[in-house]
Amino acid sequence: MTDPLGTGPEGWPTATELADHIATGKASSREIVESCLARIDAINPALNAFCHVAPDEARQAADAADALVRQGGTLPPFLGVPIAIKDLHPVRGWPLCSASDGVSHDVMKHDAPAVAALREAGFVFVGATTSPEFGTVSVTESARHGATRNPWNLEHSPGGSSGGSAAAVAAGLLPVGHASDGAGSIREPASYCGLVGMKPSRGLVPSDAHYMEGFATEGVLTRTVLDTAAILDVLAAAPRPTWYAPPRPDVPFRQRAERDPNRLRIGINLQPAFPAQVHPAAAALARRAADLLADLGHEVVEQDVPGLDPDWFTPRFDILYATGSADCAVVDESAVEPLNRTLRQAARDTDSLTYVTAILEFQLRSAEMYQAWDAVDVLLTPTNPVLAPRVGSLWEGQDADPWAPLRRAEETASLTVLANMLGLPAISVPLVEQPGGLPLGVQLIGGRWQDGTVLALAGQLERAHPWRHRRPTALPL
Repeated sequence: MTDPLGTGPEGWPTATELADHIATGKASSREIVESCLARIDAINPALNAFCHVAPDEARQAADAADALVRQGGTLPPFLGVPIAIKDLHPVRGWPLCSASDGVSHDVMKHDAPAVAALREAGFVFVGATTSPEFGTVSVTESARHGATRNPWNLEHSPGGSSGGSAAAVAAGLLPVGHASDGAGSIREPASYCGLVGMKPSRGLVPSDAHYMEGFATEGVLTRTVLDTAAILDVLAAAPRPTWYAPPRPDVPFRQRAERDPNRLRIGINLQPAFPAQVHPAAAALARRAADLLADLGHEVVEQDVPGLDPDWFTPRFDILYATGSADCAVVDESAVEPLNRTLRQAARDTDSLTYVTAILEFQLRSAEMYQAWDAVDVLLTPTNPVLAPRVGSLWEGQDADPWAPLRRAEETASLTVLANMLGLPAISVPLVEQPGGLPLGVQLIGGRWQDGTVLALAGQLERAHPWRHRRPTALPL
């Protein structure tokens, strides 16, 4: 029997392809899951992408999926397809570590809402992927789990905080990984690992709360726009228990991704939200992407974002971001990493009026920034202004300045965080190949609730300039 996860001329099979294989009997879920587990056993020691693997549970779920196929009838859209869940989000029956030695690691009694939606869609959970402690920084390194490595170059990081999922998908361990994004943590590792990663519109994906005042949301890392769109259909259809939710789409996202959009006005932008210098390679990448979009018939113009000022943005973001881990159930503060101890203390030292004022100022400034999308349909940027950092480099100098790692993380996120602040849909795609080097993505940011437009444009680019056949060369895959 051939390996059901084996690569072909077009690359590794996608989640939608595997779902079809299972539903039609071309392959069984058990075969696919066994292949996935074997690849994890063989490759994960070099990558350190998984911090928890659940082989027995995965096999039982795969057998149950195959039994459901034999029964016939309507099947969940991703029945039997393996997926991994990022270890910052509760999974029923699994301990939640959040990459920290300071928390209690309790076994979760329920799934997080987005995780529950993925389970309801038929996915088989094979394990939990690594993140930095509390998801704070733009690399996937922690005292508890060590460093996760980029399968394109093991000396470099896959980015963060969803770097474990990104490394696993990029190395072909599985077709899709769950991820989350509070300042770029889906799109940044997608960029550095040659994947597709989308931050959906604020409130579109179910969550227990609007974390970080709505900056944060969940999604997936995949190898194709079609997979991302089809899984977003699943997530967007699930119950959304929060106070606010955007309108549901009139047309499924998968259909939008399969159809070329009408002629769009694309604005190219290189403005960072944090103090950062855009690397010449990143700037050149955006210019090349603009040329490709123009070749497809779109109008491309230069477009600034009014009111975007790093000196204004950074101090207000720091007030909000410091609270991100303040509610974590820490049982040993001394075991928390230095940066997160610093952030937690900063949160405790911030009075309520200062916090509320920062949020109000974000909201008021947002009204000015949204005007950019009155002039264009989509904003085009490099995903990352800097190249993938070397493993360990983010932490240099933290003994003298505990804020130093966050400043480097902010630099990495300086082109992605705007979409989090404004609640806009944004996707990173590996449009242009980087010969002999690490991948670097380009980002498309749509207007309010224009997830379908972003996916349609990304899908058009993918058809015109395919990328799924590319695979990392740092490992024998």
